[in-house]
Amino acid sequence: MRCVFLIINISSLQLIPVNMIAYRSQYGSGNPAMIIGPAIVATAVSTLVAVLYCKCMDRKQKV
Repeated sequence: MRCVFLIINISSLQLIPVNMIAYRSQYGSGNPAMIIGPAIVATAVSTLVAVLYCKCMDRKQKV
């Protein structure tokens, strides 16, 4: 179970990418919050892949 916590932490799961919004706002983007949708999808996919990898490795060790 520690593996899952570590992988979720490493995959950088974030719901609202505040830093990216701040950078886009600082550099004059017209709509800095437009990054929220793609960021949620990207972090969700990376976290899902990481958790699936961890579960596969865990199952492989038990067999």
